[in-house]
Amino acid sequence: MRQKWNRELVIRHILKCVAEGLPLTVGEPGISNALYQAGSRFFGSWKNAIQAAGLRPELGNCVEKWPPARILTLIRNLARRRHPLDARQLEHRYGNMFSAARRLFGSWSKAVLAAGVDPTRFRRVVTWTRDRVIEGILVRALRNEPLGARSTQPQSLVAAGRKFFGTWSAALEVAGVDPKKTASRTVAVTCLHVSVSPAGPKSMRPQRQIWTKDAIIAAIQMRHSQQKPLNAGKLIREDNSLYRAGTRHFSNWRNALIAAGLSPEANRRAGRPD
Repeated sequence: MRQKWNRELVIRHILKCVAEGLPLTVGEPGISNALYQAGSRFFGSWKNAIQAAGLRPELGNCVEKWPPARILTLIRNLARRRHPLDARQLEHRYGNMFSAARRLFGSWSKAVLAAGVDPTRFRRVVTWTRDRVIEGILVRALRNEPLGARSTQPQSLVAAGRKFFGTWSAALEVAGVDPKKTASRTVAVTCLHVSVSPAGPKSMRPQRQIWTKDAIIAAIQMRHSQQKPLNAGKLIREDNSLYRAGTRHFSNWRNALIAAGLSPEANRRAGRPD
C-alpha cells in the first residue's frame, strides 16, 4: 500500500534514519525518494524538513549532484545491460538521478533520447503508437543500427510499423529512412515530413507534420548526426517547420537544443557546411 505522508510522519522517518545512523541524503542507504519529495512538499524544502525535525539543515547538504553529462553517461551504461532496469526500478535505485533527469530534461523519456538511447529499452511493456514507431526508427537510425524487417529489434517495433502504416517500408519512409538501404548499418535519412494512412503505401499522402517534443528532439539529433547546421538562421531557411515547432514547444530554439542534449553556444558558433 502506498504510504500516505503527513508532516508528523515525515519528521518521524527523519529521526528514525538518524537513530539508525543513515545519511539524510537520497539513495540507498539513506532517504527514500518518496520521503524526500514528501518532506520538500510539506516543509517547502528538504532542508526545512530536517530543521523541523530539530536537526541541523546542513545535514542535507550532501545530496548527490547529478549534472546532465553524468546522467547521460549513466543512461548509456544502463542501456548496454542485457536486461535494462525499467523506469520504476530506476527510480527506486537512483531516485535522486531520476528526479534530476526529469527536472533537467523535462521528462525521463527526453533524458533517454538526449543520451541517444531508445526509450523503449527502459520500458517493461512497450505500448506502441504511431509517434513511438517513428521515434523508434529515428533513434535506431541515429545509432546507425540495422533497420531491416528481420534485423530490427525488438520485432514488436516492426509489427507495430506494419500495423500503423501498412508495411515496414512505409513506416521507414514516413520516418525519412530509405528502405533500400536498411540492410546495411549505414542508413540514409532524409527526414521526410509526411504521414501514411494505415491502409498502406499506395495511400501515402504528404500531410502536415505533427510535431511532438520527442519528435523535435529526434529530428534535432538526426541533423546533428548528419553534421547539418543547427543555428537558427540556417535552420529557418532549411527546415522552417522544425524551427517553428521547436520554438513553440520549448519557448525558444536554445531550449530545444538543450532538450536534445546539445550546446546552443557550440551550434551557434559552428560554421557547418550545408
